[in-house]
Amino acid sequence: MHKVIKPNILYFGTPVVLISTRNEDGSTNLAPMSSAWWLNDSCMLGMSERSQTVQNLLRERECVLNLPSENLPRSKCAS
Repeated sequence: MHKVIKPNILYFGTPVVLISTRNEDGSTNLAPMSSAWWLNDSCMLGMSERSQTVQNLLRERECVLNLPSENLPRSKCAS
């Protein structure tokens, strides 16, 4: 049986999301995300497990995702 689905997905290209986490000493770690997408209400993030950001996430269990405003001008590619 073939079934066409239409998932609620929002995908941003590379890199548009900044993720902030807290370092062990309490300072802020800010890193660009190369891949972030949403499936319904779940956000998927693509990161290296060796990154400081992932170490902070595993320890602190929280982060802030900074997304661009839809009102920002878009760059135009030459064809």
